[in-house]
Amino acid sequence: MKALQKVISAIIGIVFMLSGFVKIDDPMGTAIKFEEYFHVFAEDVSSTFPFLEQFFLSLVGVSLLLSVLFSAFEFILGAALLINYRAKLMHRLTLVLLVFFGFLTFYSAFYDKVTDCGCFGDAIKFSPWGSFAKDLILLVLLLISMSLLSKGKKSSKYGVYGGGPSVQKQNKTIYKKISLWMSVLFAFGMCYYALQHLPPIDFRPYKVGNNIAEMMQPQEACVSVYYMEKDGEEKRFENYPTDPSWKFVRMETVNAKECQPIIPDYYISNDEGEDFTEITIKGTKLLVIIQNVSQIESETMEPINQLIRDLSSEDVASLAITSDASDFEGFLKKMRMSIPFYYADATVLKAVVRSNPGIMLVKDGVILGKWHHNDTPSRQDISQLLNKE
Repeated sequence: MKALQKVISAIIGIVFMLSGFVKIDDPMGTAIKFEEYFHVFAEDVSSTFPFLEQFFLSLVGVSLLLSVLFSAFEFILGAALLINYRAKLMHRLTLVLLVFFGFLTFYSAFYDKVTDCGCFGDAIKFSPWGSFAKDLILLVLLLISMSLLSKGKKSSKYGVYGGGPSVQKQNKTIYKKISLWMSVLFAFGMCYYALQHLPPIDFRPYKVGNNIAEMMQPQEACVSVYYMEKDGEEKRFENYPTDPSWKFVRMETVNAKECQPIIPDYYISNDEGEDFTEITIKGTKLLVIIQNVSQIESETMEPINQLIRDLSSEDVASLAITSDASDFEGFLKKMRMSIPFYYADATVLKAVVRSNPGIMLVKDGVILGKWHHNDTPSRQDISQLLNKE
């Protein structure tokens, strides 16, 4: 019984650690998902509970802090379950977390509000009902583990059978505490690194080596079937029938998921909405990604400015892409940047690079490099990447 309980606890712990790992690898992505949930909740309660609407909207401003705390806690809790540290307490905390997860995933699935819960970040995508089923399975396993845990120790008026803790047990407890503190340092260290640089592992489509132009195309040819009706009978056709007596009912795409582009929303335009997407995927381009100008200081832009000046003699065209609808031209003048600029959706730019501002080097659609503004590359770095091609 005791061995089975430890195995079940370890399984749950590993799942939590994996889920927590992809979140601490990219806390900004988890913060974006939090913001999505807060906006959905605020909208849903706005008519009945206005004070809750303001509460959820106020949480948007601290979504990044909540993301770091929540992501680290999930990873640490998983580690505690894996090593069976303070099992009863950790099982109770896990129960609270799973009930919370279950509510979110059920809410998303039943009301079709948030199509991806972000349980495993961008690494593994779950459908809303798939996420809810996962939480139910984990909940059942947890309850079994809790039941076995309560039966594992029988007490008498003299305490737990077996007497006081031995030296070996004390040593195990020390090792468990050291392991747990290592997981704490690792979790918060990963979050700090990801925010000050970029996620160590990029699970998004815009990772180095991927080709933007190819990802904008359908993954495979769409296959459609046609449902037609004649004399009250409905029949499915793989090709549209030439017999005019068959009346069209509906058309379905068999491989709807597979025939969609990996990135269907990558669209670059000027201030009038004209399509300039191709300019970013033809030739060699240094893209300066700026999401929000109000959060950027001049000293942040100076290294990027220097890089643009250094590359002016190279065959590398620099341009800015922003989602900020304010006076972006005025911002560039203030920063003394003389480069063309274009617009893109804010969600797309957040997916492209988790930095404001961020830098991306693209050659004929292939992403050669991505940098946080804290790690602005030099001209030599750019040259080395281009010479590898």
